Amino acid sequence: MMHPANAAATSSLMPPEWMRQMPTPPMMSSELLRWRRICAYRFKHPAQFQIQLPAAGGHFLSAHLNNPCQLSARWNGMLRRSRSLPGESIIMCANQENSWEGTGEIDELQIFIDPELLLEAAAELSDKAFWLVEGIGIRDPMISVIAARIVEELTNPGDSCQLVGDAMAHALTAQLLSRHSNFRAVSVMQRIDMPVHKVRAAIDYIEAHLSHDLSIDLIAAAVNMSSFRFARGFKKATGHSPHQFLLERRIELAKDMLRSTDYKLADVAQTVGFANQSHFAAVFRQRCQMTPKAYRNLTRFNG
Repeated sequence: MMHPANAAATSSLMPPEWMRQMPTPPMMSSELLRWRRICAYRFKHPAQFQIQLPAAGGHFLSAHLNNPCQLSARWNGMLRRSRSLPGESIIMCANQENSWEGTGEIDELQIFIDPELLLEAAAELSDKAFWLVEGIGIRDPMISVIAARIVEELTNPGDSCQLVGDAMAHALTAQLLSRHSNFRAVSVMQRIDMPVHKVRAAIDYIEAHLSHDLSIDLIAAAVNMSSFRFARGFKKATGHSPHQFLLERRIELAKDMLRSTDYKLADVAQTVGFANQSHFAAVFRQRCQMTPKAYRNLTRFNG
């Protein structure tokens, strides 16, 4: 079923307030990660639950992680029933009062996306109004993949928190517009590109701010692009998301410092933008198949 994606309601609650209406507190939350366009909360509900909720100020997605559940939900004047299974999702537009009843200890990731982000992205694709196709029991493997990445970040937060949150928000926005809206704009998405001079300018900006907690909005503004067009165009041009590119450049700078300086590992980590030595070491080992110390010893011995 469909609902206008830009509907407004003055009584809508922001996600942190909405969360306080839940029967149990979240197991994990993105609230301390400084994400601005997206919020995420992991819940495990009791075996039986019944909830009457006010409207939420963000578009709502639920990614079912574990434990089957029988769900009944009502919003936009419509009753929806489904046996929800791990790997399935729920999509509900912002600004609608809603109620839920469930049987089964569903483990889910609740995600809220800034409606303005979808409006901005939709405006890049078309000048016509758009709406999202809502429902429960939706099977979309890409939403499951993005949800798993969010859970990973909530479990072990890394550096560049804003950039990770932005990346997840833009990935979900693209999926919603291309697969779960009236646009069905897969071919239009594929045509989004980025001029070469702006790719170079973005790379220069990232290089000059490697130690900063960058965001997609900041980089996009630096090259005078919308955040949605920048996020899609940069990956198409370079083969890497902005976050992946930033990590690669940080590791390359760290390798150069390990080869050519006697800086302590903690100082190298801080200089290239990692919050602490342990996270730097973990990312370095994942990408280089050895520890920073082993890399320093190897390159100096071979030199």
